[in-house]
Amino acid sequence: MGYVFRLEDALRMERWAQSEPGRTALRLERLLLERVWAPVGPQRVLEVGCGTGFFLRWFSQRGHAVTGLEPSWELVLEAQRRLPDRISVRHGFAEDLPFSDNEFDTVALITTLEFVDKPQAALAEACRVARKHVLLGVLNKWSLSGLYRRLEFLWKPSLFRKASFYSVPQLRRMAGSILHGPPPCVWRTCFLLPLSTLAHTAFLESAPWLQVHPFGHFIAMRIDLRPLTRPLQEPLMDKVMNPGRPHAQISCWRKPSPPPTMGQGAGWNAL
Repeated sequence: MGYVFRLEDALRMERWAQSEPGRTALRLERLLLERVWAPVGPQRVLEVGCGTGFFLRWFSQRGHAVTGLEPSWELVLEAQRRLPDRISVRHGFAEDLPFSDNEFDTVALITTLEFVDKPQAALAEACRVARKHVLLGVLNKWSLSGLYRRLEFLWKPSLFRKASFYSVPQLRRMAGSILHGPPPCVWRTCFLLPLSTLAHTAFLESAPWLQVHPFGHFIAMRIDLRPLTRPLQEPLMDKVMNPGRPHAQISCWRKPSPPPTMGQGAGWNAL
């Protein structure tokens, strides 16, 4: 289960996001996620670890059908109070999602993997429930700001004392171990420089050409979920459904038996 946020934790993060540099940082994070995700049309989206609904509202404003999942009951109630009725928020845990296989088009975990005890189990559940994509927003252990966040609890109280940060290669390896091979994915990072400099570097941080390195503080990654094989159950239906495509080769077939000889009963067929 990991660390479950309290309402005061969420309110502290909201205050940070409503002032500078938090306001600019949140805007750039959303821009990066949108750029990496690049959805084609409205989708069914589940956000795991939704808090009070920061990103739920953003997803909904872009026309997606949105559901949130949150392990803290007081944050579930707070999100339900704040958000419109069209946005559903449920109680549950990332490692055991209360949804069916492929129930959503995209499952998003934004600053969630850092606070769960079993990140691989949480990512595996996201891959199970998603049909098209898993969208990650993760704090980067290879960044200058990530190093500062991991050390700041030495001189002041910090939520990041309970967090585990990840790198781009770690996330790719984790996804590959779940999906039995390196999955197709797209990733970018932002906040190469400390967040305190955003007033002067926001324009640079939003430039696509400056987001292709693995050292930014915030990683946005889209993992594409695609079947590696296409089982063919009925060759006849394959011809009907794909009339212009070369016929798929059947993987399980039996070599035709040779015609029976006269000593094997062929004489009955000759009568």
